Amino acid sequence: MDYILENLDDYKTATEEYEIRLNMWKKEISEREVEIENKLKELEIQRPLLTETLYNDFKEEIDFEKEQLELYRQKRFGPNGDWVAQEKILIQPIQDEVLAAVQLIAERNKFDYVYDKSSAIVTLYSEKKYDISELVLKSILRQEKLENLEIDFTDDLIQKRRDSLRKVNELKKESLQRKRDSILKARKNKIK
Repeated sequence: MDYILENLDDYKTATEEYEIRLNMWKKEISEREVEIENKLKELEIQRPLLTETLYNDFKEEIDFEKEQLELYRQKRFGPNGDWVAQEKILIQPIQDEVLAAVQLIAERNKFDYVYDKSSAIVTLYSEKKYDISELVLKSILRQEKLENLEIDFTDDLIQKRRDSLRKVNELKKESLQRKRDSILKARKNKIK
């Protein structure tokens, strides 16, 4: 399965987009953690100057921000978080396409079993002639070519790929811009 997926451009694009989103969320969380830590350090520095009530109020605000950050972390990376939804949206359809091709080939060739060599199943020896990875890959690529011909030369599929690549590039640019902004912000804070 891994070999087939790694050789599909759609999977590579989807995986790249998925990774960019995950990294963007991780970066947001780490930036918020740093902000909260800085607020906590600042509060501890100013503690001698504050009344106990004022100190407790600020401390409660920081604790509230920590709770909000933890909720955000669960929303993004929890068991039912956005990362699961993104995986289903971006990667699952491609995996389903591969499984459908495997099933079709297995039915045509009357195979009783088809094993995934990349899974946890221990295969001590396997004859190369029984490996259907290339056959599945060719089947999927052939199907994609047929679909492109059926579109009557409209560039719908190509446009989708371009849009997907454009999205990936935009996400990269946004990520770089956030990084630049955080560096500038950190430099400004050091200057102050």
